[in-house]
Amino acid sequence: MFALNVTPELLTAVFAALLAILFDWFPPVAQWYDTLSVLKKKQIMAAGLILIVAVIYGGACVSIFSGTVTCDKAGITSLVYSILIALGVNQGTHSLAKPVKELAG
Repeated sequence: MFALNVTPELLTAVFAALLAILFDWFPPVAQWYDTLSVLKKKQIMAAGLILIVAVIYGGACVSIFSGTVTCDKAGITSLVYSILIALGVNQGTHSLAKPVKELAG
C-alpha cells in the first residue's frame, strides 16, 4: 500500500504550486495580476512564497507538522531550503501551466 508522509517540505511544494495556479487560472485574481508590472508581480509572488514557508515553519515549531524542521539555527537552514524549493516549484508550475493567449490573425 502507498503511504504518503505529509512533511513541511511537501506542504511547501504543494502550496507553492497552488499559488502559481491561483494567479494564473482564477479570473478575478489573474486579471488583476496581469495588469501589474513585472517587478510588482515578482514582489507579490515572493511575499506569498515567504508567507507560505513562514506559516509552515511556524506550524512545525509548534508541533503541528512532523518532519525535519526544527526551531533552532539548523532550522534556519531548512527554512532557506524550503524557500528555494517553493520558488522552484512555483516558477515551474507557472511556466508549465500558465494559459497561453492565442495570437490574433
